[in-house]
Amino acid sequence: MTNKALTVDITIDTDIKDPNGENESIRREEKGSYVQRGGLHLLKYDEEMEDVGTVKNTVIITDDKITLKREGVVKMHQVFRIGQRTETVYRHPYGHFRMETNTNRMEYMKGTENRSGKIRLEYEVALNDDEPREHVLQIDFQEEDA
Repeated sequence: MTNKALTVDITIDTDIKDPNGENESIRREEKGSYVQRGGLHLLKYDEEMEDVGTVKNTVIITDDKITLKREGVVKMHQVFRIGQRTETVYRHPYGHFRMETNTNRMEYMKGTENRSGKIRLEYEVALNDDEPREHVLQIDFQEEDA
C-alpha cells in the first residue's frame, strides 16, 4: 500500500468493568481515514462528544506499541505497551485526571492489502488514585465502499 489515505468505516467497541463488577459497554460508529507509512499505521477519526464538542482521535500503531492520541475538548496521549505501566494526564472540560494504564494484551490484525484491520487492547486504567477498571477496546475498520 502507498502513503495514500483510505476513507474507512470504523466501529469502536469499549467494555469497562469497574472494581464492583459493574459492566458498561459502548459502541460507536465513525468515518475516518487509514494510512500506512512503512511500519507505521495511522487511523484517524473525529468524535462528537455530547454537550462538550469534537475530539480528534489518532491511533498510531507500530511494532511495539499502540498510542491513542485525543485532541480538542478532550486531550490525552495514552500509550499501550504489553506488561508496562504508562501514565498520562487526561484533560476533560470537567477536570484533569492522572491516568495510569497497564496493558495486558495488544493485537493488530491487518486485512487483505491493508484495506481493513482490527485492533484489540485489554488493559486496566486507574484515574488519579482510584481502583483500576478493566477495559477491552476493539476497533474494526474497513475501506468504505466505493
